[in-house]
Amino acid sequence: MVRLLTESKVVALLGARQIVKTTLARQIAGTYKSEATYFDLESSRDLSRLEDPLLALESLRGLVVLDEIQRRPDIFPTLRVLADRARGSRFLVLGSTSPDLLRQISETLAGRIAFHQLDSRSNKPWRPR
Repeated sequence: MVRLLTESKVVALLGARQIVKTTLARQIAGTYKSEATYFDLESSRDLSRLEDPLLALESLRGLVVLDEIQRRPDIFPTLRVLADRARGSRFLVLGSTSPDLLRQISETLAGRIAFHQLDSRSNKPWRPR
């Protein structure tokens, strides 16, 4: 997972609900060398912060985590714009696996995103190396 974040501007961590995606993302954010910003798209506060996604995200540095991304697929075009800019930010998007979400991500962020799929067998805590 960490390797994917060094190779790609955007990484999607996908899997079923309640499979430790959020826990894994928080552990990665906690060990990230620069700052990390976390958005929970089930939180009304975070949804308000992302009312204008470009304005909210363009000035952030380090790791930006967008949890429950399936709630705001309209953010994908903004991530495409930000991924194309020569800045140091990395984006980790978490979502429940669905064919529609995969199609939207793949179409909008083609060539800019790496995928990591979690399943119930990989339900183990991430350990930094």
